[in-house]
Amino acid sequence: MKALLSYSAKCLLLVSLALLWSADRTWAAQSKGRPAPVTVSTNAARAATPVEIPKSVFAVPNSARDLRNPFFPQAFVQPTPTPQPVRTGQPQPPPKVETSVFVLNGITASGPKPTAMINSHTFEAGETGEVKLASGAKVLVKCEEIRNESVIILADGQRRELKLRFGL
Repeated sequence: MKALLSYSAKCLLLVSLALLWSADRTWAAQSKGRPAPVTVSTNAARAATPVEIPKSVFAVPNSARDLRNPFFPQAFVQPTPTPQPVRTGQPQPPPKVETSVFVLNGITASGPKPTAMINSHTFEAGETGEVKLASGAKVLVKCEEIRNESVIILADGQRRELKLRFGL
């Protein structure tokens, strides 16, 4: 069966009926002495009423029993004990760092100042910086001299010469 009206004709008919119905309501209300119904757009600005925002309160726990995980409130959280320093009669010297933990990655002799890369950290002659070791510890190293195929460093109070490793 063929449709009598196209889609656009149906839409136009619905809009015209809605307008006629709205006009009829307004005319009927005015003829009875009542004010016409007021339609309010949903996007109209509303009167702003001040809303009181509550303040956040953070309580510092007094004991381990007061600790709790906000994501798992029923779980018991055990505090980690703080390690106490061991005191002996004599001060302990810092542990010595082995020479094998330092690797001379490369030397750049071009340019006005030569640079050396030790454990992925770049140094100029006379520069001091922290070098990260394979264990994750950091050691303070001073690059004293940069030569063609080696570097003189000062680490843990000891002078060491690091040489380039060829053929790797």
